[in-house]
Amino acid sequence: MIRDGTMTAVEHLKAKPIAASVVAGLLASLCCGGSLIFASVGLGVFYSSLGLSRYTPQALAAGALSILAVNYLYYRHAAKQESAGRASIPLRQKMLVSTAIGLVVMAGSFILMEWLNHAVVHGDRFLTRPEYGQAFIKGVPNATLLYVCATFFALAALWALPFPGRNSSDTKEDGRAGKVMRVAVFGTTTLLLFGVLLDASSKVSGTVSGQHGRAH
Repeated sequence: MIRDGTMTAVEHLKAKPIAASVVAGLLASLCCGGSLIFASVGLGVFYSSLGLSRYTPQALAAGALSILAVNYLYYRHAAKQESAGRASIPLRQKMLVSTAIGLVVMAGSFILMEWLNHAVVHGDRFLTRPEYGQAFIKGVPNATLLYVCATFFALAALWALPFPGRNSSDTKEDGRAGKVMRVAVFGTTTLLLFGVLLDASSKVSGTVSGQHGRAH
C-alpha cells in the first residue's frame, strides 16, 4: 500500500512547477559558470566585470528559496482546492519530488559549469591553486560544494511548512511531538541558511576591503 501510494504520488507530476523550478535553478547556477556562456557570445569581459562569482552562496540560496516558494505556493493552492483532506498527502509528495528535481538541476548545472570553467577551459590558470587542484571535484572548491549541498536543506524546510489538509486529518498521527519536530526542523534550516549567507557575506566584504587596501 505504501509503495502504491508513493508511485501514485510521483506519477503525472505537474509540468508548471517543474519547469519553473528548472528555470530558477539554471538561472541561479549562472552566477559563476555563466562566464562561459557570455564568453561564447562575446560578452565575457562584461560578465566578469560584474563580479557575480563573489556572490555564489547568495545566488544558490536565492535559487533554492525560489524553487521552494514556487512548489509550495503551487501545491498549497492545489491542496486547498481538494475536497478530501487525505488528497493533500500525494500532493505533498509531488511537491517534494518537484522541488528535489529543481534542486538537482541547479546543483548539477552549477557543478558542471564550475568544472568546465576552472578545470577544462581555464585549467592552466586555476588548477595550480590548491583550492581548485586539490578539491574533491577538480575545479570546484570544497567550500563551494558545501554551499551546493546546503541548498538541499530546502527540502527539510519544505517538509516542515504547514500544508492544507494536515491539521484536520493528521493531528492524531503527528501529535504535539510532531509539531515540535517540524518547528525545530524549520528553525534549524532557517538558522543554517542565514549562517551560510552571513559567512559568505563576511568573506566577500573582507575580499573587497583587501582589494581596496592594496589599491591604496
